[in-house]
Amino acid sequence: MPSASLTATQAGLARLQLPEPALYVLIGAAGSGKTAVTSAFPPEWRLSLDDCRARVSGCAGDQSSTAAALTVFHAILAGRLARRLPTVVDATSTHHAHRIALVDRARAHKVPAVALVVATPLAQCQARQQTRPPARQVPPDVVARQHQGIPHPAELLLEGFAQAHDVTNLDLLRMLLERTAADGSPADLRAEFRAAFGDDLAAAAAPHPVPGHLLLAVAGRELLIRRQDDGDPFDHGWEARLRESCPDGCDGALWTRVTSPADLLDVHLGGDPDEARCDTCDSPADAALHPFHRMEA
Repeated sequence: MPSASLTATQAGLARLQLPEPALYVLIGAAGSGKTAVTSAFPPEWRLSLDDCRARVSGCAGDQSSTAAALTVFHAILAGRLARRLPTVVDATSTHHAHRIALVDRARAHKVPAVALVVATPLAQCQARQQTRPPARQVPPDVVARQHQGIPHPAELLLEGFAQAHDVTNLDLLRMLLERTAADGSPADLRAEFRAAFGDDLAAAAAPHPVPGHLLLAVAGRELLIRRQDDGDPFDHGWEARLRESCPDGCDGALWTRVTSPADLLDVHLGGDPDEARCDTCDSPADAALHPFHRMEA
C-alpha cells in the first residue's frame, strides 16, 4: 500500500499535470537551487551526481572522482528506469548531448522525460558559490558557461522531452509541504529526533508501539527513547530509559533527559547524564511532591 507521503506526492503531480512515473531532469547552472527543487520529491526518487561523488570519494566536490561517480549514477538510473520507477536527476544537464542521452534512456524504457528548468539569474548563482565549502565551489567561468547553456522550454520539447517547464511556474513548495505533512506521527517523531540527534541515529530509530516512543536498535543492542513534554511549551525534549530500577523500590521505569549523542552514549554505557525520573514516583501530577532521583555513579 502506498505511504501517505507517496500518495500526497502523486496527488501533487496530478494537480500540476506532471506524469508519474517519469524521468524528471533538472536543468540549471551550479548554484541555481536545483537541490531545493528536488526536495519537493520523495528522497528515494532523487539521483544526484554530487551524492555519487561523495559515495565513491568521500567528497561531493571531488571532480577527480567524476568518472567513477558516473558509473554509479548510470547504474542506479538504469536500475530505476528498468523498473519504471520515478527518478529525479539532480545535475546541471546544460550540455545538449547529456540531455539527449537521458531522453533516449527514458524512451527505451517507455518512461516520459520531463525537463524542469531552474533559470536562476547568473549573479545569484555566482554569489551562492561564495557560501559553499571550497571543494564545492564552481569557478565563475564554468557557472557562466552552464548558465548560457540553459535552453528555453520550447527547445527542450524539440529535443524529445514529453514536457518542459520553468520551475517558477510550478507550485513545488505546496507539493513539498503536502508530502511532509502527510507523514503520520511516527514519521513526524523521527523527523524531530533527526533534527535533534542527526541522520545516522535517526536511521537506527524505529517506531515503538507506545505513542511518543522510539527504539534505537543496532545489532541486537537497544535503547528506548521517548518525547518528553509535560505541557510546558518551553520545556520539552527527549528522555532515554535507564537500565536501573527505581531506588525507591516501585515498579516504575527510570528515565533521564538526553540532549545529544553524547548523552545517549552515557546512558548506553550505564551512566545518567541528568536527574533520573521514575514513571511512578515522579509522574507530572506529583512532580512537586517527588523530586527527581539522582542515580549514583
